[in-house]
Amino acid sequence: MNFIKTFIISLVIYFGLNTVFTLIAVFTVENFPTTDTMLIITMIFAPIFTFPGAAWSTEGIVPLLTSTDFFTDFMLFLGLIVPPLVTVIVASFLGDTNKTVFGAWLLTALITCVVYALLLGIGQSVSTVLSLDWFDKVASYGELGTILVVFIAGIANGLFYGCVAYIITKEGL
Repeated sequence: MNFIKTFIISLVIYFGLNTVFTLIAVFTVENFPTTDTMLIITMIFAPIFTFPGAAWSTEGIVPLLTSTDFFTDFMLFLGLIVPPLVTVIVASFLGDTNKTVFGAWLLTALITCVVYALLLGIGQSVSTVLSLDWFDKVASYGELGTILVVFIAGIANGLFYGCVAYIITKEGL
């Protein structure tokens, strides 16, 4: 497949899997604000904010070892790991070359981080949970720093999982 087809398929798979995990969170997490639609929409794009190393270790496996609510922590771990991995695996078998798959996933990650940054910026006026999340991030990084961290996290995810896709393509195997 050419670059555009690989990109569109990877984008649809990534958004679809993130939507599934967001809906699982909506229906299984106790006291979830189900009336806050802006929060739910933003949560579809939120996993891109988590750096790959943190998704695997500090927000993934470590909380599972000390968990009091194993199901919620396990679903968080799966929600951070499964969508990008399944996306790059499918894209790597559909893409023509290593570069096509790498570029398609990198563009998917970049678009996701841009949409997440926009929704986080817009959502703070609509959603109290998003405004608290925004102010928490601003307190940690500053306003410009928060925007930069979102983009850097998107680039890091794009490069990390892009390299995985680059390695496991038909051409690479």
